[in-house]
Amino acid sequence: MQFSDLFSFEKFLAPVLIKVAYWIGLVLIVLATLAGMLGMSLMSRYTGTYGGHPGIGGVLLALVLGVLWTILWRIVCEAWIVIFSINARLGILAHNSQPRP
Repeated sequence: MQFSDLFSFEKFLAPVLIKVAYWIGLVLIVLATLAGMLGMSLMSRYTGTYGGHPGIGGVLLALVLGVLWTILWRIVCEAWIVIFSINARLGILAHNSQPRP
């Protein structure tokens, strides 16, 4: 993508931004998962929950939720990219279907 594409509207900027947002979201999900694992481990250690084990259940729950959020975030970002690629392909089809002189 070039700087001139920013003002010509020939190429969409959103797919690039979606990819950047995906990576930022992925980093945030990983950080939240690690914080959740640490928090559940410390909470169970000091409260004595989960049958005296040091937070194994809470750590596993945070890990499973982190994996599920990662999958959900990927699906959402892919859906947005598909919407923009459909629009681009429709433009190509419309251009190719015009009668040639």
